[in-house]
Amino acid sequence: MHWFEQARAAEETADWDTAIALVSARAECYSADPALHNNHLWHLDLLARAGRVPDLEHLALTDRHALRRLTRLLRDRAADNQRPPLNRPAAQGPSATTEPGRSG
Repeated sequence: MHWFEQARAAEETADWDTAIALVSARAECYSADPALHNNHLWHLDLLARAGRVPDLEHLALTDRHALRRLTRLLRDRAADNQRPPLNRPAAQGPSATTEPGRSG
């Protein structure tokens, strides 16, 4: 199996260590080779999806792509923390057991 297929398979099963290792070995920021640069962006995405904030923070010191991905990750996390839990029913006015004209 080619490294790319191995990396995709690892990504699909959330085997982040394997996916990150395979992709990072073939990634280069600002490469003249578009495939290497795309691998760099893929590598950053894998780090974010794996929740590796310290790794992204370290790369963000010198890599603006890493900084953008880190910023997006932290923004998404903050937004997730603002959402109400999915299993909590939303307030919908008087309950079905309340008689018309009377409050619950």
